[in-house]
Amino acid sequence: MKRWIQLFVVLLALSSLGGCIPSQPAVTDYEENFEALWRIINERYCFLEEKGVDWDEVHAKYAKLVKDPDLDDLTFFDLMASMLNLLKDGHVNLIAPFNTSRYGIWEGRDPTEGLNIYARNKALGGGQLLISGGMSYGAYLFEPNSLRFGYIAYGSFSSSLGNIPLIFTFFESKDVDGIILDLRANGGGSLQNSDKLLTYFFKEKTLVGYTSHKVGPGRDQFSELKALYVEPNKSATWTEKPLIILQDKGCYSATNDFLYKINRAENVATVGIKSGGGAGMPATQELPNGWRIRYSAVKSYDHTKKYVEEGIEPDVTISNEGYSDNPGAPDMILYRGILELNKRVNEHKKKSQDGEQS
Repeated sequence: MKRWIQLFVVLLALSSLGGCIPSQPAVTDYEENFEALWRIINERYCFLEEKGVDWDEVHAKYAKLVKDPDLDDLTFFDLMASMLNLLKDGHVNLIAPFNTSRYGIWEGRDPTEGLNIYARNKALGGGQLLISGGMSYGAYLFEPNSLRFGYIAYGSFSSSLGNIPLIFTFFESKDVDGIILDLRANGGGSLQNSDKLLTYFFKEKTLVGYTSHKVGPGRDQFSELKALYVEPNKSATWTEKPLIILQDKGCYSATNDFLYKINRAENVATVGIKSGGGAGMPATQELPNGWRIRYSAVKSYDHTKKYVEEGIEPDVTISNEGYSDNPGAPDMILYRGILELNKRVNEHKKKSQDGEQS
């Protein structure tokens, strides 16, 4: 009898554990999941008009394709991914247990047209940079013009900013004339880090842009524009000497956000390639089969209320030769950034001298 009781207890325990094992999604019908996915984009995605995609026409096309009796999860996923990629939005992703769809920012171009790390390291003399948080930095002398400049490379807004006041103090100890902030290939990350970095380059509270949220299923249902401001950092700022920012198409999402806002700061100029865009803050919803769809739900505008989803043009446009075309090509974006910094340093010094004489 004791053995039977023990067996009963074991069976009872196993049955209770079985209740903790997640079951497969109840809804696996491809047509139903297609309709749910199409409807979410139709009602919640914020850039249908700007993207120029006839979403009703897309429905008519793909509604026929999902009726294919030979569909399986993999082919259905690929089909829905191809539909979503028509939006050309890196913030639109279909997320399944086995894959995540994504739209390629570079669209077939060679990324080394923006950042070739070997060419950059060679231009900087091949020495190791100092590191603080997610930032690498150093001070350099550009011999032809006797220009002393500070250099910061920040590869991802997902990484911490590091000790920026300490970095500024280091640059001041080296008597640098200005700073080059290299954001090339920075695909974004934390908007909080982006907003915090901005505060180090503003003298006073400044209007930098606006946002508007999708608030209803109608394609024109958005909230009123909300003004965005930047206030100067209380611990340190870099506003009296020039700042040059290097950018490329890999500058996306939070980095694109930083670029359109930093344009409002004094003594700042940008050099490189038009950024990749991604100004729509994303939201996520679940499909009936348990997959998730991530999509842009908030529009961003600059201080003139100009739409910035498609990217930010630099003040000076220049690209590198791609590595595939010329493996030994120099980092022309960095070199032009140095020349632009030298130009602005001279203008700044002349202005200061004229002010002293008057």
